[in-house]
Amino acid sequence: MVIEEKHSRLQQQMGYSFSNQNLFERALTHSSAGPNHMERLEFLGDAVLGLVISQHLHGRFPERPEGQLSRMRASMVRKESLLKVAKRWKLDLLIHAGAGERTVRGIKSPSITANAVEALIGAVFEDGGWESARFVVLKAWHIMLKNIDQVETCDAKSRLQEFTQSKGWGLPVYMLIDLGVEYSPRFKAECWVNGKLVGAGQGERKKLAEIDAAEKGWGELNT
Repeated sequence: MVIEEKHSRLQQQMGYSFSNQNLFERALTHSSAGPNHMERLEFLGDAVLGLVISQHLHGRFPERPEGQLSRMRASMVRKESLLKVAKRWKLDLLIHAGAGERTVRGIKSPSITANAVEALIGAVFEDGGWESARFVVLKAWHIMLKNIDQVETCDAKSRLQEFTQSKGWGLPVYMLIDLGVEYSPRFKAECWVNGKLVGAGQGERKKLAEIDAAEKGWGELNT
């Protein structure tokens, strides 16, 4: 399938046709592939995604307290949820990235495909405004939002903290390493519990790296 057909299919899946195709191309371009890349659109898309999900949850669950709504939103905007959308959109086959970011199986780092989802949301907002971006997000997140009462809404760090305190091990300790802007993902994190390294993670932001490390730590301590 030629690239134009793949791009057309992606826009059909998203439910949005771009007026400015340059924005669409930029949202699919990693910084390793050139200067006209996705990072600024990713920044915008991250904010738009959070607001769309927040508005939806606020309207759908009028009786829920703020803390619970925050945890529900966190479950919808974390990397795992972004990767579900990326897989549905088949972004791994469409992202432009340098040779160092690719393997024979596709994009090396899952963070890049997750970031591309946010960048595409940002590009839709830039191209078509709020209502278009809202439509794309709610369409892509429809199944996850439909089943949100069945998912774990407590993020990995909170879940791990409750577990370690119940065992008398105190609070998890996170050690962060900033690799620099030239690396993707930029941050690495180690999760230590009771003096033992239980998980290591990575992410484009500090919080994402810590959450990834906490997920690994949770898995290690519950095997």
